[in-house]
Amino acid sequence: MTMFEHDRSPLHEAACQRVLARYAPGVVPDQVEPLGNRGGFSGAAIWRVRTTAGDFALRRWPNPGLPPARILGLHQLLQHLRREALSFVAVPLTSDQGTSLVHDSGSLWQLEPWLPGSASFRASPSTARLRAAMAALAQWHLAAARFLPRGEATTWFASHPAGASSAISERLQILNLITAERVQSLQKIISSSLSPLRDMSLQILETIRNARNSAIREMMSLQDVRVPLHSCLRDVWHDHLLFTEVRITGLIDPSACRMESVACDLSRLIGSLIGDEPAGWEAALEEYHRWRPLSHAERSLIPVYNRTGCLLSGWTWITWLYVERRSFPDLGQVEHRMQEILGRMRTLL
Repeated sequence: MTMFEHDRSPLHEAACQRVLARYAPGVVPDQVEPLGNRGGFSGAAIWRVRTTAGDFALRRWPNPGLPPARILGLHQLLQHLRREALSFVAVPLTSDQGTSLVHDSGSLWQLEPWLPGSASFRASPSTARLRAAMAALAQWHLAAARFLPRGEATTWFASHPAGASSAISERLQILNLITAERVQSLQKIISSSLSPLRDMSLQILETIRNARNSAIREMMSLQDVRVPLHSCLRDVWHDHLLFTEVRITGLIDPSACRMESVACDLSRLIGSLIGDEPAGWEAALEEYHRWRPLSHAERSLIPVYNRTGCLLSGWTWITWLYVERRSFPDLGQVEHRMQEILGRMRTLL
């Protein structure tokens, strides 16, 4: 077996070897292990690179994907966060050509230190862990608000003291596309499929159909709300938060990061950690507020973002599976995720 354990693809092996050679002599791999689970559902590919000098994460960005300028701006932000003493943030390394992005095989690649810990909150939940998660997110936000982007990075990572959250207009745009005709068309497609996820998908689609109009009214009621805007993660959830005992030792995959309201991150993370248990939400927001006070306007966004975010997560999965016809290596993981979404949709909506 080659050092590319569990991955016999000559194309992948050769590409990884070429990319890693761009970081030599600092990174000499002993073993390279593909880890799709750390890539989540974004389409990115992740390899764990084991070396005598420590472990690294090699990431191949999805293609097509984000503009290189946006990724490099994100790298600027991560460098800033590390200078702000956030030890749970991984900063991409610089290659032999002086850049943190490497072009190979038509894709963009980056290499960063492997962060310790595991995404284990649900397996071992506790008040101490919930507090650690909220403190880490608050510290991330406070540091991100002080970031001064350069050049094209200002397009995605600038800060404003008060503005409209872009999530409002973006979610309204998607909700307005979920017409009765489109839902009916999807029902026919799903019903005729042989997917083991068919029945659950139909239940999700029916829940979306029933909740769509009220979700639009809720989002429209927030259009005049003004809140502080700065770099936020936008897709921070359970599997991106790594624990070592009760400490946060990794906050991974910031690929969706750009300017937004902290309400987006809070609704996404708290819901993924504890579901919709009221006392847990109160404790989580109280701990976050202790580090970074929340305004009344920010608080008004959080419950609406929680409900609409859950609804649109269901729509995203329906679209991926039956419109874009994406394939996923672990169908069990997909089924578990969709069951979770359906359960939360029924509770919230």
